[in-house]
Amino acid sequence: MSRLAVEKARELHKRHSGNSIPVDMEKMAEAEGCVLIDWPFLEPVKEVKQGRWIGIAQGLNSRERRHLIAHALAHHLLHCGNQLAFHQHWQGMPVRQEREAEACAAHILMPETEMDKVIDLSVWELADHFDVPEELVYQRINDFATREEMERWDEACKDDVSD
Repeated sequence: MSRLAVEKARELHKRHSGNSIPVDMEKMAEAEGCVLIDWPFLEPVKEVKQGRWIGIAQGLNSRERRHLIAHALAHHLLHCGNQLAFHQHWQGMPVRQEREAEACAAHILMPETEMDKVIDLSVWELADHFDVPEELVYQRINDFATREEMERWDEACKDDVSD
């Protein structure tokens, strides 16, 4: 997992410390200089980032929309150039950049400090709490958690068992 992705998400939350949960992704993206455009993309295109412009497919549910905005914002913070996201797969993008953007998006939407407070909830409860897709919660816990988070969560589980 990319340390840079986590650091960029942390820096973003420091700059926007007044944000509540769930994170207002549209407000955050605009505050970072991005312009969101709803666009009638055809499947499989869901999101396109070109420069400071983020095109989001019309008609998405709030969880998917917020996830895609966070993903595009992560590219904006981490990578040069333009990105084009397809539903269920990425075309023409290095896999490393996509994983980095997903990790950053997961940390933007589910910040470390808030995850520590609610880690004992189920995946679907976490998805409701953060207003994100369940798949992203699963990735955040299993693939994108930092070593420090894993140690804290393991310790919290041990404490719960001993009580």
